[in-house]
Order: sequence, then structure tokens, then C-alpha cells
Amino acid sequence: MSLVRIEKRDGTAYLVLNRPDKKNALSPEVLREMKDALNSLVNESVVVIRGEGGFFSAGGDLSVMYSADKDEGEKFSKEGNEFMDFLENFGVITIAAVEGGAYGGGLELALSCDLRVASPKTKIGLTEINLGLFPGWGGLKRIARIAGYGTARYVALTGKVMDGDEAHRLGLISFLDEDPVKFSEELASSLSQKSSESIRRIKALLGRSEYSSEMEASLFGEILGTPAARATLEKFLKK
Repeated sequence: MSLVRIEKRDGTAYLVLNRPDKKNALSPEVLREMKDALNSLVNESVVVIRGEGGFFSAGGDLSVMYSADKDEGEKFSKEGNEFMDFLENFGVITIAAVEGGAYGGGLELALSCDLRVASPKTKIGLTEINLGLFPGWGGLKRIARIAGYGTARYVALTGKVMDGDEAHRLGLISFLDEDPVKFSEELASSLSQKSSESIRRIKALLGRSEYSSEMEASLFGEILGTPAARATLEKFLKK
């Protein structure tokens, strides 16, 4: 059985984590299948990531971590980081439809998406400290960028499992809705009308560790020369 599957429904592309018996825990094999699936969706404008069985992801696969020695643990962290960076910089809008729960690496996965939708009752947390560990897939830096270092310290040092309301107040969740998947589908439908040329360039700029005004100017010059931008500008000027 595939650990990840692709669905296309009503014009929306879904990447579905397919380990419901393991609460969609993330093993290296799952991450590799996710990367392959994403690479097959490069021509989409928007991809919604969700978990099978009404649960987003319980995080990194504990059985893999338990069996790992120091070198294998370092490799596990490196592979996870590389995938999360790949997802964050993927040239398509990504939406995490967070049902049920997102713990540890599951939250790190959601944080690597552009937008996150959860219900008020969704359970969310970087829970690694409760296992004597700490987040190893870039969750600390992403929370710090999204919501500030104070929030990153609070979330990681307490290991608290928050509900969707608190996560939204902290800025970790973009939108709250009782049905995250349906809301994500409607959001994806509206965003799919946006320029793919613009999307790729916006994500390229925001994906840098340090914002570059020079790169911004170069990409802005490029996009002004694209046929789609010229046609849209002409349409507005004729109004």
C-alpha cells in the first residue's frame, strides 16, 4: 500500500498521507514518497496536504527514532530538514488541512506549508520535549519566523498540546473552520486563479534566509516581461 496518494477532486489537487493506522506518522519512506508526489504536481497552482482517517499527522515515526543510533538520528534529522525546506520552497501554493491533530513532526510539516487551516478543536503542539527530545525538522526556526522567538520558546519548551483556537491566536494557524478540508478546498479554488509566475517568484523571495532587494528587483523585471503579466496590465489599462 502506498504511504502517500494523490487525489484530484473538483479542480483541487490533494496530497494525502496514507498511514491511518499509525496516525500518519512520518518515516523517511513517507517523506520520500511525499517528495516524489509533489514533483508530479509542479504544474498545479495549489496543493492541499491532508491526512487519511481524519488526523493530520502524529509526527516523526517513533519506532524509527527508537531504533536509531547517533549517526542514524543525525541522518533522520537531516533528511527531515531537507524535505521540509523543499516543501517550504516548492513553487506551488501549499495548504495544510489540519484535522484531528498535528504533533511534533506533523506540526513541522504543517508549518512548512504556505497556509494552515484547522478546526478550533484540532490538537497541535511541538511535543518532542515530553519524550526527552527536541524538534529536529526545522519547527523552531519556522515558528520563530512566523510568530516570534517568544512563541517558539513557549511552544517548544512547554511541549503543550494546544487547541486550534490557541494556535490561531499565536499565529501558527492561518484560518479556523469546523471543516478544515472543505475550507481548504474552497481556499484552493480561489487561489488557483492566481498567476503561477507570481507564485513562484514570491516563494523564491520569501524562501531566502535573508531577504534580497536585488533579487526582488531582478524577479520583478522578469515578471513584467511575461506574456501573462503584459496581457493583464493591458486589460486593466483599457478599463
